[in-house]
Amino acid sequence: MMNGGVCASNTIPSPVSRSTSPANVSLHAVEELCLLSDTNVGSIDGEHDLITAPVMTRHAYVMAGLEEERSQYGVLGSVLAIQENADRMVPEDPRLYVNTNAPFSAVVCGVQGSGKSHTVSVLLENMLIPEYSPIGVCKKTLCGLVLHFGEGGPSSRPNEAAWISQTTMSDVQVPSVHVYVSSSSLHTMKAVYAPLGPNVKVLPLLFSDSELDAEAFLSMMAVGSSDSAPLYMQTVLSILRKLGETFTYTAFTREMDSCKVDFNPAQLAGLKQRLALLEAFIDQHNKYPPSRFCEGQLTIIDLSDPFIDPAAACSLFEIATRIFVRADVGTGKVLVVDEAHKYLAANKGNSGLTRALLSLIRQQRHLAMRVVLSTQGKANSRASCASRFMQCRYIAQVLSPSWWEHIVKHVSAKLSDDAFDQVVKLRAGESIILAPAGFGVFSGSNGSGQQELCQFGRRFILAKTRKRVTADGGASILVMDG
Repeated sequence: MMNGGVCASNTIPSPVSRSTSPANVSLHAVEELCLLSDTNVGSIDGEHDLITAPVMTRHAYVMAGLEEERSQYGVLGSVLAIQENADRMVPEDPRLYVNTNAPFSAVVCGVQGSGKSHTVSVLLENMLIPEYSPIGVCKKTLCGLVLHFGEGGPSSRPNEAAWISQTTMSDVQVPSVHVYVSSSSLHTMKAVYAPLGPNVKVLPLLFSDSELDAEAFLSMMAVGSSDSAPLYMQTVLSILRKLGETFTYTAFTREMDSCKVDFNPAQLAGLKQRLALLEAFIDQHNKYPPSRFCEGQLTIIDLSDPFIDPAAACSLFEIATRIFVRADVGTGKVLVVDEAHKYLAANKGNSGLTRALLSLIRQQRHLAMRVVLSTQGKANSRASCASRFMQCRYIAQVLSPSWWEHIVKHVSAKLSDDAFDQVVKLRAGESIILAPAGFGVFSGSNGSGQQELCQFGRRFILAKTRKRVTADGGASILVMDG
């Protein structure tokens, strides 16, 4: 508030005359200063930063007064220590919360068996299981999509996120899980997911005409740009331009049939090869409803199939992601890019999926989207660029010095010389969390010892992920159990 309440209103005052009298000059200055106040953009104490913080300690949550606000959070785990250089602080209350109410992005990285999938599953529990107080406050569940790619075949295992549908606790309301697989592996994948029971439905991944636009069509046919496309693909692009917004697969095939007569045998062979992948994932008989996403449901696109390579998987994932973003589900969304190292490196990390993820992370606030990327290795090219925009990094056990150096170059935290020693010695379920925008309570910088609410900034958190309330399908298989 300024000058006796002149700026108390959120409205912009009407301009005064440009008279040079002292009174008018003073009033003109007040009007301009009104637009510099914090009335319209959030209070100077960081109210917006608080309600959008990705993670927060319990002490910070209480001090910020968020208990009385309309918010929801999930219990992520316990804080073992918060460290900045050689300074190490252990909070009295170890609880660490993840903010499920606001969009955020996170990358979970570490070697196999370090607890990546466990951490991802805990995040999904916090977003998809309602009204179960031991894991936090979830009054409105989200809508989830998991992208998964494996080797395929009878020896395949269910994606670990699907185990969120199983629990031994009667008061836990588990979400329904729909798994979409390639038609060529439908019977095999039904057998793979059968042990999870009737709460997991396995369906063929088939796109309807209403879901396919020209951009999706280009993705499935692996067309990057018109400059690099073969000559026969120039004809395809010409047809797509002609159809424009009226594009349908039926209309495209009709136009294509009239142009095939001008193709030589080599061009026809190339075209048929590209159309084969496309036609394998089109619902030409409208047998399956296109509504795949809804509030409180987890959808998994599992392309574990020996006939699908990483490049084809990226194209299909890109289409599924675009449909997910467009879907009107009446709640927030969470996208999990699982085992990203298996497919994001396709085309040297320059796939359409990588570009789509980069765009999605940049626009997450406007799309009500949470993006979680799980990986065992360094991202490549644009994929690495996408990971740099992540708000949180959960670093489980890392054994490679070169990988650690890669991480250090792309984070703002002050990682001391012994930080790598700590990472190497992390136990399963433990991680170092880098979340500059998260909040904790620390001693004031003025030396008074008074506790202040502050962002983590360049500090890092040594944390342990909580136990799951749903089944754990990722446990190591031992010769002798128990």
